[in-house]
Amino acid sequence: MSGTSTDGRSVSMLSPLERTLLIPLTGRAADRESPQSLLRDELAAALVQRLEGDVDSTRLGSGVALGVALRSRIIDRAVAAFVRAHPGAVVVELGSGLETRMYRLGLTTEVDWYDVDLPDVIAVRKRLMPEYPPAHAIAASLLDPGWTAEIPTDRPTILVADGLFGFLTEEENRQVLRHISRTFPGGELVFSAYSSLTARLTGHYTKSVGMPADFRGFGFNDPYHVESLDPHFVFVEEETVATSPETRHLTGLTGFTTRLNARLMSWWPALARTGVWVVRYRFGDADGRDRP
Repeated sequence: MSGTSTDGRSVSMLSPLERTLLIPLTGRAADRESPQSLLRDELAAALVQRLEGDVDSTRLGSGVALGVALRSRIIDRAVAAFVRAHPGAVVVELGSGLETRMYRLGLTTEVDWYDVDLPDVIAVRKRLMPEYPPAHAIAASLLDPGWTAEIPTDRPTILVADGLFGFLTEEENRQVLRHISRTFPGGELVFSAYSSLTARLTGHYTKSVGMPADFRGFGFNDPYHVESLDPHFVFVEEETVATSPETRHLTGLTGFTTRLNARLMSWWPALARTGVWVVRYRFGDADGRDRP
């Protein structure tokens, strides 16, 4: 089956920026085919098959695909831990694209999950994704303060994003962060970050979906930089290839190479941050109670 639908909304009809959703999707699908798959994401593989021609131009090296799987796994663990600590929590996937995290985690209906992305992306998502009771789709730009109107604000909330913040400017990131901290009483924010070097190379990885080859994303080198954008966010921890427990379980040549790189990076955190880099912040009252 091709990606074209009766309403004319296929992934190929999206803008180049919106089509960047194909990069993590194809990375997770490639991981599914690996003998040592980290995610075992059956749905991602099925979506790539369904989209066929829409993904033909998206080519990822094995290292990029592994990086996608690693950062997805790290974020998965953060969400699972938050939900265990806060039953009935709210999970918000910012720039959800065709992310399949909620299906991988199999969360119960006690958790409400909100997928937020631009209207055309949400239209494609609704067409392709299986129904899932805890899921709610919000078609809006994060730069429109109304995107939070339908999300509960009286419960512990974890907001996650895989790559999104790298495609916003610094001022746009500040705007989004301030809206989050002023809307939700408390919780966590977890996202894959770009170092300044990685941000300068963004166009190299996104040109296959139509982005300009000279596109430069937003990056920073110190995780505490986010606190300067909004001091309500307090840095908790970071994970890289060097610190991820998944790295230790990789086998074969890929495992040897990855562990060797991880050992080198463990001595030089700045270098480690140029690869897979996931950061976690706490804001407000993590139990979801109103701040005084």
